[in-house]
Amino acid sequence: MLRDFQLVMAALFDEFGLEARNGLVFRMLRTSLILMAVIWLGVGPSHAQNRKVRVAMPGYTIAGLSFLTAKFNGYYASEGLDVELIAMRAPTANLAVLSGSVEFSTVPLVGLTTALRGGALKLLMVHFDKPQHSLFVKNELQNVRALRGKKIAVSGPSVIDDLLLREYLAANGVDAGREVNILSIGAADTRVTSLISGAVDAAVIIAPFTFVARDAGFRELVAFKDQGFLLPSGGIVARDELLRAEPNLVERFVRGSMMGFIHSRDNRSGAIKVLTKSLKIDEQVATKVYDASRPTMTADGALPEDAQKKMAAFVAKTSGLKEIPPLDKVFDFSFVRKANAALQAKGWHPGS
Repeated sequence: MLRDFQLVMAALFDEFGLEARNGLVFRMLRTSLILMAVIWLGVGPSHAQNRKVRVAMPGYTIAGLSFLTAKFNGYYASEGLDVELIAMRAPTANLAVLSGSVEFSTVPLVGLTTALRGGALKLLMVHFDKPQHSLFVKNELQNVRALRGKKIAVSGPSVIDDLLLREYLAANGVDAGREVNILSIGAADTRVTSLISGAVDAAVIIAPFTFVARDAGFRELVAFKDQGFLLPSGGIVARDELLRAEPNLVERFVRGSMMGFIHSRDNRSGAIKVLTKSLKIDEQVATKVYDASRPTMTADGALPEDAQKKMAAFVAKTSGLKEIPPLDKVFDFSFVRKANAALQAKGWHPGS
């Protein structure tokens, strides 16, 4: 662009003649051209690519680490994107995607549930394939049978913590529909507050709130990652229409998110720094959160076919669905594969 400006200057000098350079006309011309250059350079392609992107995310937790990292480290900005992470309850997040109120959500399980029911959504990326959640209870509740007649807090219906709880209770002979009172309370900080205040007897929560509950004297009854569950958390969900209409935008967002994912996966100290800043916790707690969650991350942001089948079958079962659509109707990891290939081709790594 600077070269183009220089050519314009030269052409105008030729038009006015060399003698103009030493007179009033030249000074006026020079001032005008400088102002033109400021405007011209200020609206060039780099600014034109600064696309606003809205992303629904249910709170700042470990599940959102890749997105927080991408924003914190400027990876989205490097893709010409101005990403706004909007706090939104998980059940609402994918409704916002379907309506076009936001471009993406970071709640893949609810997205998968909606897609299996015929919603025009696809899962594009999965950061964790094992649940991060734990069931914390009042200290006197020694086993799952003691939960009968008790109030248990989850974030919302058909969200990952709700599904995990219901499946675990059923596997241990407790009817979630009749023998316990499952309450949809919202974000993890609200759930742990309800537990500490005595409003509920138990709560399904995620780190760092698990540490808060433990310090307050509550006990971890179940760590769901140890129960053989395979479920997605912290991923990308988009509507089919966006994939068709703006594939370039999707590619850029996925590539920026993939840089955040790789950084989170491979740069322990950097990830802990992001957690400390974003979750407003001290470094010691952030280290515990990261070290506990790191083994549950996917290898490359995608899922192998057998994992896709297992996840789809589990969600279909817990949602009462009798038929499962073809996997390519609900999963599309082509953008992740393309992003990985592009980053590998250029030799990108955290800090490069």
